Amino acid sequence: MRVLVFSHSYIMKPYRRKFSLIAERPDVELRVVTANRWYESIQEIHFQPDPNIRCNEFPCAIRFSGYGSRFYYRGGLRAHFQDFQPDIVHLEEEPWSVNALQVTRLKRKYCPDSRFIFRTSLSIPAKQKFGFLPVWIERQVFRETDVAFPLSENAGRILKQRGYSGDAIPFPNGVDLRLFHKMDVSDLRTSLGLDSYFVIGYLGRIIESKGLDTLIASAARLDIDYRLLIIGDGEHKPSLVKIAEELGVTDRIVWVDGMLPEKVAEFVNCMNTIVLPSRTTPDWVEFFGRVIIEGMACEVPVIGSDSGEIPRVIGDAGLVFPEGDAEALADQINRIALDPTFARQLIERGLKRVHEFTWETIAERTYQVYRSMLES
Repeated sequence: MRVLVFSHSYIMKPYRRKFSLIAERPDVELRVVTANRWYESIQEIHFQPDPNIRCNEFPCAIRFSGYGSRFYYRGGLRAHFQDFQPDIVHLEEEPWSVNALQVTRLKRKYCPDSRFIFRTSLSIPAKQKFGFLPVWIERQVFRETDVAFPLSENAGRILKQRGYSGDAIPFPNGVDLRLFHKMDVSDLRTSLGLDSYFVIGYLGRIIESKGLDTLIASAARLDIDYRLLIIGDGEHKPSLVKIAEELGVTDRIVWVDGMLPEKVAEFVNCMNTIVLPSRTTPDWVEFFGRVIIEGMACEVPVIGSDSGEIPRVIGDAGLVFPEGDAEALADQINRIALDPTFARQLIERGLKRVHEFTWETIAERTYQVYRSMLES
């Protein structure tokens, strides 16, 4: 089978594993078209080929780097449809994006009989920005689609509400266990000034909806000797710095700006617990929480709020607190810090649960869907 994939996320090495595993199948010829550069977490990432990957990789120039709904490829796509003649076109982009319109039109013109998949992380039934155009694009994509891959069951329900009537199979985000695992990071902990402290970690965007004010307020209630390691950057950071000053915990927080995705696991291993304190807003809810499974893979106990999909991702392998409840979060941090036996139980549950989210598991499921589509 010939599979043509479009994914700007593929530029980041932790996201390549799924398609690399599928490409190892003897009956699969797989091409991936990705961006040659992408702005992510306050830095611009440039595509770097990996000689160990069996996919045929095609980095292409784009416009509007960093904007998932607006970016599009500047050229070089036609041959992938006209000459390659894929059996399956797999679009790992939102169905209302400009790139989705690009791909749909080219498929319709050059290989109308190929099967079509799109993936979505849609989290709430909100109206799209920029007027009628995204709605119109979405309808075009829906009509072309054979199977949708929503990030969760809730995302699948929202697709139905938006008018999608085809098959939908939930596919979560994955974790690359070759990158995320327990490792010795003693030197890094020392360089960050974390030696001898219980380290509470956060990793992600620093925006209001991520609930970091709750995390800082909970830290101010703790009795333990801790450091709060916050990795990321964003518009809400100045407000958080002010909150930390008011609560008298400024000297207990270590701030680290964004980094290359393949370096993230080293910093996760510096943590004694990782917290995702997201807070639901009228136009956003946590639609997965990838850092949860990355923490599990690195043998770090996880804590999350009850926003969106977080409780379902955690399952019984971590702790969940009511979003915005700093006192409840402080109690959970204290429990992990003061009860090593309980912390070890969470780690063991996490190591079992994370196998539901490995790229190996997701690649096998994806391949089986491919086969089913072509056989039917």
